Amino acid sequence: MAGKSEIVIYGAGMSGLVAAIDLARHGYQVTIHDREDGFGGDKTYNPSTHTTSIDVDRTSEYIGIDLSPVFHPLLRCPFYFHEAAFHPPLEVLDMYTVERGNRPTSLDSLLYAEARKLGVEFRFSSPLRKEDLGKLPENTIIACGLTPSVYEMLEIPYLRWYGWISRGEIGFSNLSWIWIDEVVTEYGYLSSCNNYYFDLLFSKNHIDEKALRKYVEFMARNEGVEHEDWRYVSGAVPLAVPDNPRLFHRGFILCGTISGAMDPFFWFGILGALVTGKVAAMAVYDRSRAVEEFSRFTRGFRRGYRFKNRVWYRIRPHVSWLEWQMRLIGPKRANRLAAFYFSNFREPFNLPGFARLGVC
Repeated sequence: MAGKSEIVIYGAGMSGLVAAIDLARHGYQVTIHDREDGFGGDKTYNPSTHTTSIDVDRTSEYIGIDLSPVFHPLLRCPFYFHEAAFHPPLEVLDMYTVERGNRPTSLDSLLYAEARKLGVEFRFSSPLRKEDLGKLPENTIIACGLTPSVYEMLEIPYLRWYGWISRGEIGFSNLSWIWIDEVVTEYGYLSSCNNYYFDLLFSKNHIDEKALRKYVEFMARNEGVEHEDWRYVSGAVPLAVPDNPRLFHRGFILCGTISGAMDPFFWFGILGALVTGKVAAMAVYDRSRAVEEFSRFTRGFRRGYRFKNRVWYRIRPHVSWLEWQMRLIGPKRANRLAAFYFSNFREPFNLPGFARLGVC
């Protein structure tokens, strides 16, 4: 490797690891810095499990890494509007569950092992500091995900979110649900994978314990699931303005969540992180193509952002009306309508949350 260019990456989550793997394969010496004391992402949120729409084979081909061992087909995912349950057509949505963190069965563990095999160096307990920004080498890649302080030091607009998290081992896998209620602006969400669960009730506003109790009672009543341990957390997402997506910023290359490769409607981020990790690496050795690819993957962001803020947030407070609509339509008819829509319209606006536009 003597004489090869050196690349510095901040962030040892999935997007940073994908970028490092691709660059190492192109002959670069890569060093990843991370504020945590080991790989697996921010320990505030990980280990965790997530449900996402992804074409596993096409995404694996795009990033050059076989993801099939860690993505598992979703078996069930009801959407609850209060108590009215809608079961979406999972067979046409390419829905999978995946584990994040440092457990052996996680996506991060798969990527970390590949990076180590390729000679990528890791410097843990090494956070990005404001005083170091002017000293970082050319083509430094920043993949710091949900950390508000990094958005602030780079002056990237962000939206702060608040939520209650519970996680741990559980007696099932590949099952999820989403709960819509007035007590939050977003939703309650459980995902399970490899006998591990991650449960999140989150909102753009502070969430009190009364709201959490309502969610807990809903889960016990409708799903027969209860958790004892809950933790209140807050983080950042790049959903503050319609032009949040950016590949280059202040001389740095961005990838993953902080680059804005996130669905502004449901806040899906797995697929966006994976493909923009590859694009960030591409920005080092083929800048013009990287610009084209990043634009392709994020081209629906503005439409999704506007729909969420101008339409959905006006409807969203009226959950009783949504519940009434679901009961009026009926679960079977709603399922058929959803299956028709997603089978015939290949470019939903809020990508890269869904798979079809993300890797087409």
